[in-house]
Amino acid sequence: MPSSSGAARRSIARLRGALRRAAVRWAGLPHSEGTVDSPDAALAGDITRLWLRCALSRRPLTANGGAAVVCMTTHGDRVAHAWLAIESIARGEELPVRFVLWLEEGTALTWRLRRQRRRGLEVRWVASGYGVHTKHRGYAASASAHRLPMVVCDDDIVYPPSWLSGLLAARARHPGHVVAFRCHAMRFRGDRLAPYTEWPTFDTALPSFAAFATSVSGQLLPPQLVDALRDAGDAFLESAPTADDVWLHRLSVEHGFRTAQVERHPVHFPFIPGSQTSGLNAHNVWSGGNDQQLARTHGPVLAAIRADAERDMRLSRD
Repeated sequence: MPSSSGAARRSIARLRGALRRAAVRWAGLPHSEGTVDSPDAALAGDITRLWLRCALSRRPLTANGGAAVVCMTTHGDRVAHAWLAIESIARGEELPVRFVLWLEEGTALTWRLRRQRRRGLEVRWVASGYGVHTKHRGYAASASAHRLPMVVCDDDIVYPPSWLSGLLAARARHPGHVVAFRCHAMRFRGDRLAPYTEWPTFDTALPSFAAFATSVSGQLLPPQLVDALRDAGDAFLESAPTADDVWLHRLSVEHGFRTAQVERHPVHFPFIPGSQTSGLNAHNVWSGGNDQQLARTHGPVLAAIRADAERDMRLSRD
């Protein structure tokens, strides 16, 4: 005969399943365990907790003593799920002094984004046409001199509670540098950069011009680099229109800012399930978009990158 404890566990499991299905059907939680493109149990549980937090919490998303400004953008179908990335940052050990969601004019807010705005999320609209650069362009242009670093991040990631505190701790270890959780090691073929798909992961915490940061896991830019972004204006529209990471890296090398990885090995946090049905990854990575935009932007800074790439490879062999 089955034990009463076993029956109780099965009842609890059935109840949890029913609640998740109800959340999917009635409450707008689109990615739960057991659904199409479902996450594993741990991520599903985290998403459910963030869903409840977004619906019920009154805790602010920012802190007066915050040491950075966080900027994000979203568009199209992804607007419906951006709240999840935002809420994952809002439960962090460290909170930003400002959290700005930059949107193209005419973008409608979901009720979750409206609720997050009441808790301190800043929503700013800008003219259309900037694409992925929307996340940095509006803030960079907003001041004649920036005092705090800007952290740029993507709208399709579930960030851990230690995310912002990890970036700020790395900044303290590497003051005056860009810091990021995920970098590639830039490599060369003769006088030119090797194809982006051939770059290995960056496996050192040593600051380097050859460390190419990706914003998918977040990167922190020193305030002086934010000023340089402002002064560069909209030149990215011609040279790197769909690759903000390419433009940010070009400007960082040009103005003498190396990039340091937060940990020795790169970290990629979980995607929001279902978020990869749209996006620029296929075009930029697999269709050569990054290579074309790197060729247009990085010519003047290749010598500095090569010198650090050769140094990094020597050190890795020693």
